[in-house]
Amino acid sequence: MQPAYQQLTIDTSKESFLCFWVRSPKFGFHWHYHPEFEITYVVKGNGTRLVGDSSHDFEDGDLIFVGSNLPHTWITHDDFVRNNELMEVVVLQFSGEIIENRAREIAELTNVSRLLSSAGRGLNFPESVRQEVGKSLIHMTEASGLKRYNLLLEILDLLGGAAFSHLSSEFYAPNYSQANEKRIGKVFEHIHAHYHAPLTIEQLADVASMNEAAFCRFFKKTTGKTAINYINDLRVGKACNLLNSPGVPIADIAFQSGFNSLTHFNRTFLKLKGITPRDFRKKYSN
Repeated sequence: MQPAYQQLTIDTSKESFLCFWVRSPKFGFHWHYHPEFEITYVVKGNGTRLVGDSSHDFEDGDLIFVGSNLPHTWITHDDFVRNNELMEVVVLQFSGEIIENRAREIAELTNVSRLLSSAGRGLNFPESVRQEVGKSLIHMTEASGLKRYNLLLEILDLLGGAAFSHLSSEFYAPNYSQANEKRIGKVFEHIHAHYHAPLTIEQLADVASMNEAAFCRFFKKTTGKTAINYINDLRVGKACNLLNSPGVPIADIAFQSGFNSLTHFNRTFLKLKGITPRDFRKKYSN
């Protein structure tokens, strides 16, 4: 997956880092990277996020720490778009230059140093930490001066002391050449636009203008999973959202999510979620 470089502009005469709201009906595929560290907190919305070679669903309360030059993107689920709601996300971006050297030298910033040195693969955090940091990020969007900078230190200290987990695999090595950026972008756009219909390797290879064998290697290397596994993950994620609607029959949800049989749907759902669709609905539906 060939990411695009994104140049962030910070007016250092007014602020040393960025913290801002993003409100949009939809996040599309925008595979990019930048030297700045980034924290993304989803206040409202759901979809699929890609960080390095990891792929996971996200929902309200999702919080991710992205290291310097680590490719990433968020893609909104269609069902959220159909509800005519706005995605609401708070984003914090800062250069390592404003804190990295100090964190190594000051004993009280040990957690911060640990966090920054671990962020190269992207980090995920326990729910309790996500909630607390989310509140602080929202406060930061309205803060200024020293209070704003102190909030940054408090957030980084809290995250650095948490039991975080890595997102990307240990051996993930992004290729920053832009030669295949449009190619992989077209593949992901096609998958997310047509997940509910039959998708074949031959079809996806045609979209990527590659032969099937080369495409399979390309997709596995860049995402850490096969195209079929990625599609199944996406379809099961879509089904989870639909299962929250108690009036829709499970068989209909299976076909709306792109599965060609109820048996295949039940088997795949159980394998990925460790629970049957019916039991999932009983446990999580509103």
